[in-house]
Amino acid sequence: MIDLHMHTARCGHATGSLIDYVEAGRAAGLEVVCFTDHLPMPEGYPQHYTMRHEEISAYLEDVTAAAAFSRKTGGPEVLSGVEADWMPARVPFTREVLERLDVDMVLGSVHFLEDWAFDDPDLIARYDSVVIDDMWESYFREVACAARSGLFDVIAHADLVKKFGFLSVADPSPWYELVAEALAEGGCAIEVNTGGLRKPAREIYPSLPLLAACQRRGVPATMGSDAHDPLEVGAGLAQARELLVEAGYRSLVLFRSRRAEEVPL
Repeated sequence: MIDLHMHTARCGHATGSLIDYVEAGRAAGLEVVCFTDHLPMPEGYPQHYTMRHEEISAYLEDVTAAAAFSRKTGGPEVLSGVEADWMPARVPFTREVLERLDVDMVLGSVHFLEDWAFDDPDLIARYDSVVIDDMWESYFREVACAARSGLFDVIAHADLVKKFGFLSVADPSPWYELVAEALAEGGCAIEVNTGGLRKPAREIYPSLPLLAACQRRGVPATMGSDAHDPLEVGAGLAQARELLVEAGYRSLVLFRSRRAEEVPL
């Protein structure tokens, strides 16, 4: 079992040391874990969701130290990664930062629609002023653009838009097909993320229809807990595996030096 989505206290909204996460991964019987803390964003974007620019080197050193600790104490294998926000107006910034990083995997995420961090519970009141169907369409179009951008190895929590339970009235199938096509064309994997089980959605990201659409187009999949606390490491991954099998998957991919390697489910 693998868990390729874990955060650290450097992002400001997670808790616990990297060693705590590694030990939790061992206790959960995981073979491979990957730290994927939030990459800093440029000026003009909120800074309190991510680590700071001056922390990137220290973060990667922490991951290296955690990997060494894990090797000495019986695993799991520890990989390095980041979670980078899709910011369509600042693609050159993101590309430049990522090109300087020596990591195993880059997750891409859509957390913003224009200036709105729509998954922030402190900003939930804004849902009262939007048309949910329009919001869903805008969100999935941004996910498709992110998948085609060439910036990311994996698109994380690809239907995060459902986090608070504000669901589209319209049939989302065309948007799912749009995303699946973009992932296939962009050579990007989709993440099965169990964090949604701990949110108001009470559902894994993505839903079965979206995951099945990806499988039909040959899009590879990863999985992760999106842990922000050592207690969440490995949480829900058995359910994620069941969802993957139901969608038709028989294997996953993990990334070393940003190269995909297939592993059996």
